[in-house]
Amino acid sequence: MSSGGGSSPTTTTVNNPRIPPELMPYATRALGTAENLIYNTPYQAYPGQQVAGFSPMQTTAFEDINKMQVDPNTNAASALAGMAGTNQFTGANVDQYMSPYYKDVVNQQQQGAIRDYARTLPGMAGVATQAGGLGGSREALVNSEGQRNLENTLANIQATGSQTAFQNAQNQFNTSNQNQLAAAGMLGNLGQQRFQQQAGLNTAMLGAGSTQQQQQQTGLNTSYQNYMNQLNYPYQQLNYMMSMVNGTPLAGGVSSMYQTPPSITNQVAGMGLGLGSLFGALG
Repeated sequence: MSSGGGSSPTTTTVNNPRIPPELMPYATRALGTAENLIYNTPYQAYPGQQVAGFSPMQTTAFEDINKMQVDPNTNAASALAGMAGTNQFTGANVDQYMSPYYKDVVNQQQQGAIRDYARTLPGMAGVATQAGGLGGSREALVNSEGQRNLENTLANIQATGSQTAFQNAQNQFNTSNQNQLAAAGMLGNLGQQRFQQQAGLNTAMLGAGSTQQQQQQTGLNTSYQNYMNQLNYPYQQLNYMMSMVNGTPLAGGVSSMYQTPPSITNQVAGMGLGLGSLFGALG
């Protein structure tokens, strides 16, 4: 700041680069090349495939998953368990579980009791004689008592046989129900195992198919990158030429030409800056 309230004059430095005469032919060709690229290069869509489709393994797994249903053994297990749960031991089905031979056993026991009674008849007559009542009311009383005892014995045999047969039938019913529930459990486990095995196979197929798809996608990406490198190559060469004309070669020298190129948008923007410098230098 100067005294008296005035301000110091502002100094502006203008850098007006000039291209040496010996480089002018190169600059002119670079400008011509840039013009040709800008106005005469049509948009070129990538002709190849860019996204890998599903692999055959993936497609097969998708179809199998779509067809998967509850295993038939699981449905059979549910039906058996339902029947066992609702089945009751009643008079309507007792004959179904009762031994068909119990009546023969009862008959045999009753016949034995009758034979035993017949063998006691002479003895009862002797008892009546000793009592002095043979052929009289005393004999009738003895015979009546013997007959009543026989009938009670036969009735007891029938009741005991029927009760035993009923209990055996009930035990058979319970055993049948338990066997049915056990079979339902076995079928249910088998159905679950088969379903899980099928699901595991489909999962494995999906994983292997995904690996195949990724491998195919890698190849597609490589082809696309090679195509983009081919499109970018003229712009990359032009950038290198303009940097040489401006006296600022790319860092790393020629080896930088083989690095991954930037996008076309960024290269065009950079080329515009380079062309601006060239126009300024030519002016």
